[in-house]
Amino acid sequence: MIVVINDDRVKDVEAYLPIAKAFAADAVANDEGCISMEVLVDPEIPGRVLYLSHFESREAFQKHAGGATFQKWLPELGKYFISAADSFFELKASAGTDLM
Repeated sequence: MIVVINDDRVKDVEAYLPIAKAFAADAVANDEGCISMEVLVDPEIPGRVLYLSHFESREAFQKHAGGATFQKWLPELGKYFISAADSFFELKASAGTDLM
């Protein structure tokens, strides 16, 4: 399993947020391999929105990024988009921890 942190900068966070949340819910419901996706707002940096996502694999994320759900929401999200950066992390179990 991988954790993806998408670090976006957007204009008008208040207008962007409902669209971002709808996109995240759609991705979890419809994109194979998308386990969860949360939308977080940085209270310290204006315009910073993070997507914290869990995917079965990096390939599942790549399929999501090029897939129908992303393309469906891109026009609405794109109205507010300034920049983004993705970070990928492997989720490893710690001793005595049972992860998903």
